[in-house]
Amino acid sequence: MATPDFSQLGGGTNADKRSFWSRPEGIFGTMVLAGLAGFGLWHLNDILEFLIRATSNILELSLLLGALGVLIFLFTSKDVRTAVFFLFKSLMRSITGTVIQLNPIAIMKIYIQDLKDKREKMQGQINTLAGQLVKLNKRINENNESIKQKFAEANKANSMSDKPGMRETAQLATIEGAGLQEMNEKLLPLQRNIKQVMAFMEKVNQSADYIIKETEIKVRLKETEYQIVKESSNALKTAVSIFKGDPDKKFYFDQSMEFIQDDMSQKLGEMKRAMDLSMDFINGVDIQNGILSDKGQALLEAYNKGEFKMVQLDSPAPTVNLGPNPQKDAGYRNLLD
Repeated sequence: MATPDFSQLGGGTNADKRSFWSRPEGIFGTMVLAGLAGFGLWHLNDILEFLIRATSNILELSLLLGALGVLIFLFTSKDVRTAVFFLFKSLMRSITGTVIQLNPIAIMKIYIQDLKDKREKMQGQINTLAGQLVKLNKRINENNESIKQKFAEANKANSMSDKPGMRETAQLATIEGAGLQEMNEKLLPLQRNIKQVMAFMEKVNQSADYIIKETEIKVRLKETEYQIVKESSNALKTAVSIFKGDPDKKFYFDQSMEFIQDDMSQKLGEMKRAMDLSMDFINGVDIQNGILSDKGQALLEAYNKGEFKMVQLDSPAPTVNLGPNPQKDAGYRNLLD
């Protein structure tokens, strides 16, 4: 018996040589075409009603015939068919690639789970074959016992051949025994084939366990590597964003900075103008303070010398000479000076 080849159990190595329809995007494209065909069959009555209404109008019929001619040309043109096929192929590949990019690790885990489901299914089939082998062995053993019994009956009938009907009984027993023997001879190759199939499936089961465990280890490794690379990439993007900044957020930052600069410039201008306007008043105050200070210093010196004269409330008022004809309020003109 030749040793089975298990090298292809983990998938073919020449995946790039497979046809488009055997690849994932081809399978997805087949599902899309099947869905479109089912949609067309579901709405077949609506399509037929539309065609009937369209043919009721000559203009619509002409347009329909023209469109039908264009479709026939498109379907019969090899270049158009090739272009449409490659467009459809690219579209399906793009959709499949998008699905893969969403969560590649999850797709790999789904593949592993699919392998486990197939292995469990195969193990159930192995158990079924084992049960059938037990039944087959039991049937062969029962047939052997029946053969012994039938041949014993035939010998006993032959020994009593002088009695009526014994010869026919012996002949019938030998026929039954021969039939059971012929059945066993046909069941024996089947029993051997079942053993071979079970041995092959046991080897496949062991290889499947090895392939699944190896694939799980690869997926866990890739998941760890992918997670580390993603985190490193996010950290690096964060570091780079510190220098480059988020364009949207940086725009608002620059606008805020410009507003603050303009507002500060305006307020500083207002403060400078206010200071310029109040400078004359401040200078006048300083002059008055200087005059009062000098006057106070002179009075202090006079006070220290004893020459300072304080104002006396009971001293006579000085005489004011107002001329020959003084006015009535002339004595009060300088009262508040």
